[in-house]
Amino acid sequence: MHILTLQFFFVLCIPPQDEQLKGVVGASGGSMIIAGTTEVLLNHFVKGMDPLSSVLAPRVYHKLTPNVVQYENWTTVYGEHFELPAEVRAFLQKRGHDLEGIAGGTICQFIVQDLEAAEGNKLMGKLVGVSDPRKGGLPAGY
Repeated sequence: MHILTLQFFFVLCIPPQDEQLKGVVGASGGSMIIAGTTEVLLNHFVKGMDPLSSVLAPRVYHKLTPNVVQYENWTTVYGEHFELPAEVRAFLQKRGHDLEGIAGGTICQFIVQDLEAAEGNKLMGKLVGVSDPRKGGLPAGY
């Protein structure tokens, strides 16, 4: 007997501004992918967090049905612990949310293009790539 598992993944490119791509994020994690990738993007592009901190931040998931807010509370096989801070959990509970800690979530990969103006019309910069330590923290591509 063979058991097949479905693996879901998602890649999102940030729309170019001034014809320059700003970033790309991808994730695995089934039904939690959209929430996880959105949190990484908001952490970087709205909250101003650096790419690594954007990926390392604990994540929250809410599917609306059931009406439960799930939050990361787990230690990876590599010893990294991810947990939503107690003060954030208390804030959500005060607002009437039911909370559930989960041992798992999305695994995100994030690439940001950091461009600076150079001579003439040329732009110079660097690519910053982050591989999520929730799954070893090492890129597996070439």
